[in-house]
Amino acid sequence: MPDLSISRINVVVDLIGIPFFLILVYVTIKHKKLQGTCHKLIGIYAACCILSKIQILPPFIIMITKIDVPLWLCALIDILPIAGSFNIYSLMLVIAIDRILSIFFPIWYSSRGDSFHFPFMYGISSLFPLTFIIFVIITTIQDPMHQNFCFLSDLITLKGEENFHVACLVFNWTTVACYILLILKVFWEGKKGKLSTIKMALFKSLFLIMGIQIGGWIFSSIGFYLVDKGFIKIFNEGNNDLIGISINCISSLSSTFEVPAVFLSSSEHRKALKKTLGYETSSVYQMTVQNKISPTKNPVMVQPATPENVQKS
Repeated sequence: MPDLSISRINVVVDLIGIPFFLILVYVTIKHKKLQGTCHKLIGIYAACCILSKIQILPPFIIMITKIDVPLWLCALIDILPIAGSFNIYSLMLVIAIDRILSIFFPIWYSSRGDSFHFPFMYGISSLFPLTFIIFVIITTIQDPMHQNFCFLSDLITLKGEENFHVACLVFNWTTVACYILLILKVFWEGKKGKLSTIKMALFKSLFLIMGIQIGGWIFSSIGFYLVDKGFIKIFNEGNNDLIGISINCISSLSSTFEVPAVFLSSSEHRKALKKTLGYETSSVYQMTVQNKISPTKNPVMVQPATPENVQKS
């Protein structure tokens, strides 16, 4: 199968996930109940997923038009989408560390304030994409008019691409280790009855999200490794292309499934989505308020304002 056809399929599958993540970002921004540190980090994670899904567009457009562009223009167009895709890995690790601190050191969860902890946690996660941006600037300054196809290796050299991929592997495996510790701790506290319902719901949603993300990453990594190293030799070149497309599609769709997983596992996200879609109307709210008012033994009778009542007062 030609490279252009493969790229078209990859682009279409990636674009499917953009509306899902846009909904998650919009709901997070709009509703006050989703303004906590962890919820904000998940919202930024969704925004980074959008950037990661559009980063394939510049190389795809260049491939269709069959033109070369100067390196400075390529860097200007693609630097933020690729930086956002790299930020996914550091955000996954930071969210896992935040959960580790919350469950092993409860004072972290109870004493943290969003005015400090959110900028602090996200600031740490942004160091990785900022490093990428610095590398791109250095490479671009050396030869800004170099004609290229906007591939990652054009922006940070082949050696730089390899180093960043190794860093992503380190982030992923460290995140896996953190969630293994969390699972053991949650199981231990749940067995002793020390885990609150709120914390359990939050951990469940995070386990589901990161489980899908890490599972998709592990699947794609193993799949591409087997194909690249030639372990799958019973297929011809055309079938190997189909295998590569399948791996890409499954990996991309697995990240898209994270959004429904968030709304299914998190009651706060689910309620916020219902409000956004208009399922919780003002009449429902009034009925809820009225049901919460219990009648007293001596109810206060409020008389309408008539001329006789005004004269008596």
